[in-house]
Order: sequence, then structure tokens, then C-alpha cells
Amino acid sequence: MKKALLTVVLLSIFALTQAQPYNWSNLPNAPYNTSKQDGIFFLNQNLGWAVNGSGKIFKTQDGGNTWIQQKNAPGTYFRSIAFVNDQIGFAGNIGTNYFPGVTDTNPLYKTIDGGNSWAPVTASITGVVPAGICAIEVVNENVIYAAGRVGTPQVILKSTDGGNTWVGSDVSNQCKMILDLHFQTPEIGYAFTGTNANIASSKARVIRTTDGGATWSVVYTSTRNYEIMWKASFPTENVGYASIQSYNTATTQRYIIKTTDGGLTWSELPLTNSGAREFGIGFINESVGWVGAENTGYETLDGGLTWTEKNIGQYANKFSITENLDGSKTVYAIGLNVFKMTDNGTLGISSYQPSKNDLLVSPNPAFSGQYIAISLDKIKTKIVKSELVSTDGKVTTVLFDTFYTGTKEAPFMFKLPNVATGNYLLKFTDEKGKIFKEKIAITN
Repeated sequence: MKKALLTVVLLSIFALTQAQPYNWSNLPNAPYNTSKQDGIFFLNQNLGWAVNGSGKIFKTQDGGNTWIQQKNAPGTYFRSIAFVNDQIGFAGNIGTNYFPGVTDTNPLYKTIDGGNSWAPVTASITGVVPAGICAIEVVNENVIYAAGRVGTPQVILKSTDGGNTWVGSDVSNQCKMILDLHFQTPEIGYAFTGTNANIASSKARVIRTTDGGATWSVVYTSTRNYEIMWKASFPTENVGYASIQSYNTATTQRYIIKTTDGGLTWSELPLTNSGAREFGIGFINESVGWVGAENTGYETLDGGLTWTEKNIGQYANKFSITENLDGSKTVYAIGLNVFKMTDNGTLGISSYQPSKNDLLVSPNPAFSGQYIAISLDKIKTKIVKSELVSTDGKVTTVLFDTFYTGTKEAPFMFKLPNVATGNYLLKFTDEKGKIFKEKIAITN
């Protein structure tokens, strides 16, 4: 009876939430360089970084209200940025011979002090060295991918030691440029690409690996020339979206693609018949998402079936989405300006679904120092690490580092550390690098 009532309540809230608008605001103090800016990344709703083609890197610690400039390197075109934690991060440079005025040949930079200083990683790359980087994907604290670039060549970098060393591989048999990456595990991932360095002959293409980038197979290719894939967004493990950037002036119809089986197959959905050039894409759940374009953005509330114009700024090129401990989500979009949307908790409730893996914490809420049970019977792999994360995104303690496989009959028991009252996130990492999460409220 209680479960049925909860379902009715959640469905009612979902219907109300779907009917309400999602309000975006322009952050007046955010980075601005008079043209499209390409990269943004937030570790949590307050701590984030932004990069642009003027060679500048900025950091905010208060949700975008104020920013500090951490790097100014004229001749460098920073196109992407991602962080492992609040200290270790990476920034990708587009490289020379694509945009005018770019003289920096280092494709990738690393920081170990939160962005205060940056150093090139070129000397630590073996194999094929990319000309530039358009996308960076942090899978876990050890496995990181980076790839590029727009306009060719097509190289994927992989690190298995947290970015200390890298191996580059050429994927020219599958594509001729790489614009974005998405990895579900260290082994299973997707690259969003174009088939030809000449845009007039290029088709948009998605390629897939199941062996950590050793081999790739094609899972989607558009039927039209003048197209390349641009950005991707996976709100769940199975449902994902990607934007197609078209330079075709013979038609004004533009498309996105969608998968409902984790990327194995993709279907095209019409976005707009305006001829607009698409840029970034971001979804906060299976139904609600946005696509950036030249003059405005587009919003869907029904999983891409219908779209309406939405002011998220011009040229919104990259979305960064954080899931907050209160169930809400905060979204940042960078383009000409930086825009922000926070759902204030209602979206977190409306989009709540029981974990596919039935990850259960009991009791919850719990007392500081109390023993709690973690039932992991639906997770078939071994758990190798467990972390308790505070609201500011910092890891407060490592709970264990030994292998463990849970069962329904014998859930894993451990004692919570003595921490301050508040909401926390339990993060479990399995032997394949996949992360499972569960929120927990701790009181004293």
C-alpha cells in the first residue's frame, strides 16, 4: 500500500514538474571573450571551471557568481576541460593549423593544484600524439580518455594511471575527426565523429568500443553529407542523445539522434526546420533536455519528440550537469555567455527512479558512528572501494579498499565514521571501474 501511494505521489509530482518551465539565467560575471566559448566542467553545483579560445581558464567556487582567472595563454585555444577531483584536472587545446592565431602545439594540459598551475603532458604520450583535443572523459580516478580533433586528425588518448602517462591511437579506419566521447565503463565507450576531413563529404558517425579503445565498430552513420556529430549526453545508462552539426545549405531540417539501448542502436529525431547550426546537448533525465544553436537554444520535455525555442544563450557549446545531494540538478551551459539552471529539488523528485542495481542502504537516515547495511546483491561484480562524499564534493573518508561481493542474505556491514550532521553520498566502485551511488543522511 505504501509503495503504491509513493508511486502515485511521484507520478503526480512528475506531471506537475513536466508542465512547468525550466528557467535559465545568464551569469553576469562569467567569462566572456566576444565569441563562442567551448568548455565547462563542474564537480558539484558550486565548484567549476570554464575555458575558451582566448587561452584562458577560469574557476568558480560559488556556483558561477564570481570567477577567478587561473591561466592566460594567448596562442592556445582551450576547447575542453574535465577534473578527476578538486585538485587534478585536464584541459584540451585545439592545436595549430585549424583556427587562425593558434600557435600552441601542446594538445593537453594537466593541473594537480586545482587549476592554479598547468603543465603540458605531451612528453608523457606514447604512440600517436594528437594535433589537438576536443573532448575529455574522466571515467574514474585512474582511467581517462581524451580525443580530437575537429577537422582531422583522429586520435584517442587513454590513461590508466590518473593522467600520468598516456597512449595515443589512430582511428582513421572508422572516422576522420572526433568531437566528443562518452564512456559507460573503462571498457565500453563511444566516440562522436565525422567520416571525412572535407565537410562537404562528411557524414555524422558514432563508433563504439568494448575493449577500452583497442578496437572500434560503427553503430551509426547519417545518410547526408555536410554533417558531423558534435556533443553527446547520457542521462541514464541506456538513454542517450547526441547533436548533429550540419553545414548543408540545401536543406533547413536539422536532427539529433537518440539511443534507448545504451548506444547499440540510434534513431534520428527532427530538431528544427530553421537551418540552425547545432552545438551542445544536455539532458537531466530521459525526457528533459536542451540543444544549443547559433542564435537560441531548444528545449524538449518529451524525450526529443517535440522542441520549443529556449533562451540558453547563443552558441551553447557544452553542458555540465551536477546531481545535488538534495535530489536537485544544476546545469551550466557555456557559449557566448554562461547560463545556469537549477531545479530547486522538484526535478530530483520527479526524475527519481529506484536504482537498477537495487543498491540499498539501511538504516537511512543513520547516526554518525552507527553500523549500516549495504545490500549489493544485484551487482554481479566485486566492489573494490567505497567512499563517503560530503556536500562540497570532497571525499571525507575511504570506508574500505578490499574486494567484496554482496548477497541478499548477507549484506555488507560497516561502521559509519564520526562526521558532521548532513547529507552525504556513498560511492561504490567495482572492479571494472563502474561507479554506483546512494544518498544517505547522517545525524548525530
